[in-house]
Amino acid sequence: MTTARMPFLVVTLGVFLLSIMDALIKIVATDYPTAQIVGMRFLCGLPWAVLVVLWLRPAWPTADMLRAHVFRGFVVVITASLFFYALAKLELAEAIALSFLAPLFLAVLAALILRERISPRVFGAIIAGFIGMGVILWGKAIGGNVTDARLWGAAAAIACAFTYAANLVLLRKRAQTDPLALIVLFQNLFPLLIVSPFALAVWVEPKPEAWFLFAGIGALGIAGHSCMAWGFARANAGPLGVIEYTALIWGAGLGFAFFGEVPAWTTWAGAGLIVAACLLVARGKTAS
Repeated sequence: MTTARMPFLVVTLGVFLLSIMDALIKIVATDYPTAQIVGMRFLCGLPWAVLVVLWLRPAWPTADMLRAHVFRGFVVVITASLFFYALAKLELAEAIALSFLAPLFLAVLAALILRERISPRVFGAIIAGFIGMGVILWGKAIGGNVTDARLWGAAAAIACAFTYAANLVLLRKRAQTDPLALIVLFQNLFPLLIVSPFALAVWVEPKPEAWFLFAGIGALGIAGHSCMAWGFARANAGPLGVIEYTALIWGAGLGFAFFGEVPAWTTWAGAGLIVAACLLVARGKTAS
């Protein structure tokens, strides 16, 4: 195995681990409130994050760094809450497909916040991506699967894509100066502190087997994001970014294996449009 292939294999593993985490979240989502699941996700991930800090021993954070990560903690909590809610209401592959809108929102936010220029090609790709979103939602309508719960779930997945894009803008800025170990730590610590009051307010005593699921969610989250960070630090982001779209394949397989879900053709068609649009956006940015 060549060294050049290793980042691609590690990122693929990271996407797979995060897809398993999503499946476990969907399992517990039927029995526990969203706020509690979000809290347990970060609580169970925190010990692993502390181990990363003890291993890498980064310098002490500055006050500016702490303020920035506290603000990002709010965005992370909102993003996780929206996606976990969507997982509870939608098919696994469907929720993942709608989350692919994030790069399109990222292009829009980069233009608004970072003053990056949007070329006609990128603008057309963004429109095509949102058409893909419409195809997924239309598929539910013609299939007679439109319920209030599904509508709210779809709205949560779309909103999650937007807040995740905002989180990426913030992360891109912090990653230029902050040690990776502190980013991992604060990504678990501050969201946990923020969501804890809401989690305790709706707390349901977990069943014994649920503790293992929550522990798995925390460990898979840390492992998956660590694999992604390791791979992206050692190869170009453009080619590696394409691997993230394999989450739809993992999600479809896990959704069928655990929940008997079979994605409709409109889900695949809409996801294809969204993925193609994201790839065009990436090519447009590389060319500019």
